[in-house]
Amino acid sequence: MTQQFFFTVMIALSIAYAGFMLWCLSGWIKLPVYPLSLQENERKTFVSVIIPARNEEEHVLDCLNDFLRQDYPFDLFELIVVDDHSDDATAKIATKFMNDFPELKIRILQMSAGSGMKTYKKQAITEGIKISTGALVITTDADCRRGHEWIGTIAGYFEKCGPAMISAPVIFENENSWLERIQSLEFLGLVAIGAASIGNGKPFLCNGANLAFSKKIFMEVGGYRASMDLASGDDTLLMMKVAAKDPGLIHFIKSQKATVRTTAKKTLAELLSQRRRWASKIPSQMNSFTVLIACIAYFLHAGLVVSFLYFLYSGSIYSFLIPFLVKVTAEFVFVANVANFFNKSRLLFLFLPAQVIYPFYISYVGIRSLYGNYEWKGRNIK
Repeated sequence: MTQQFFFTVMIALSIAYAGFMLWCLSGWIKLPVYPLSLQENERKTFVSVIIPARNEEEHVLDCLNDFLRQDYPFDLFELIVVDDHSDDATAKIATKFMNDFPELKIRILQMSAGSGMKTYKKQAITEGIKISTGALVITTDADCRRGHEWIGTIAGYFEKCGPAMISAPVIFENENSWLERIQSLEFLGLVAIGAASIGNGKPFLCNGANLAFSKKIFMEVGGYRASMDLASGDDTLLMMKVAAKDPGLIHFIKSQKATVRTTAKKTLAELLSQRRRWASKIPSQMNSFTVLIACIAYFLHAGLVVSFLYFLYSGSIYSFLIPFLVKVTAEFVFVANVANFFNKSRLLFLFLPAQVIYPFYISYVGIRSLYGNYEWKGRNIK
């Protein structure tokens, strides 16, 4: 009786999850591809690019060099690099770059001692926005790279479509190891789920490494107020506040030109720490739909772990195999479509191997995100 009940629950969870994947596929397909940037005679929006940086001496110079190659007029954007209590040469490198290239509008803001130590990245972004002068704010990370049409494409979308918030793609590059390639495939799915949620009018996921919004809407919703004590969520929690005002104010720009690129974590320990940080924001200020989806996904994967262990014990494979196949089939259809758009189809050979370990990975991250401390850029976070 207990085994039959568990099997029924697993089937229900797998069908619900598959339905969600098909819902995501529908939302992704609905989004039009937006390839255009502004023409010379259309460029008028002043853009403030906020780059919070903590211990990014290895990346900040490459990041800043990308802005020398932007085709957007230098007099129409500013860079605000916020040094978030770095204990390396991040600020020194950024300051030298500012002095070497006076044609760019650059400001280096160093967080004062004692400020932001318990409010994390949100405080750094907030301080940057306070001194910004642009109508459009774009947040990105110091370890990201971008093409020469990045600002022009996002500013063009802002002017032509008029959203209050624009979520844009983030993908991994230079994947060398199996771990990095599996992360890249997983991350494609996460980015596309966020995009699909916007396409379906229920935005709940985005990435602060490539997020744009009007300064006006940031002020109207109170910025990050009420979520400053969370180490993560500078992106999604702000989106939730804008969505509560009007989901139609949020758009996703489905464009290669608007994409930023970063690298995957090199070690399993770094990956798990990052994912715990991301998962920790789910119970906080998320709407009921988001929590429901997170619960379905978590309990399905945890149930698959239990089913697999039961199979090893009893030899009965059906309680594992059927829900597993339902989940994997729907997920593959969605991920393959997304991978094709981002020219990452070469990673799909890892899809099935990743699915074998994914239930264990999700189960561990979900449990560990609820308790204990983790390390993030030299900070011990509870």
